[in-house]
Amino acid sequence: MSQIPDTSIAADVRAYLTARARIEKQITRLVQARGIAVGVEIDPGQSYSRLLTHQIHLSYGRRVRIMAIDHETFMNEELFETLVLHQVKAAIDELAWSPDGSRGASDRRTASP
Repeated sequence: MSQIPDTSIAADVRAYLTARARIEKQITRLVQARGIAVGVEIDPGQSYSRLLTHQIHLSYGRRVRIMAIDHETFMNEELFETLVLHQVKAAIDELAWSPDGSRGASDRRTASP
């Protein structure tokens, strides 16, 4: 007896993967525009199983910022851009600046005087 595939789960996974790819692309553009080497991971170590909260891990050297985003905001492009993207920008900038106010040693750009 064969199983009937649960198309709602397959559709949810496709939607999640599409949202994840879109978010990765948006964050990569932000990082590249700043010319810095910030690592980005989305939901590291997690397989999609109808997650309620998603995590974005941003790393620069030994510094890491973890952002938690609810599922609805993660999946909705307009909500993500309105509610989260500016926070991601701020986190990237914060990671790239060292505590003394200068850019990190591995940065290709130099700080403005």
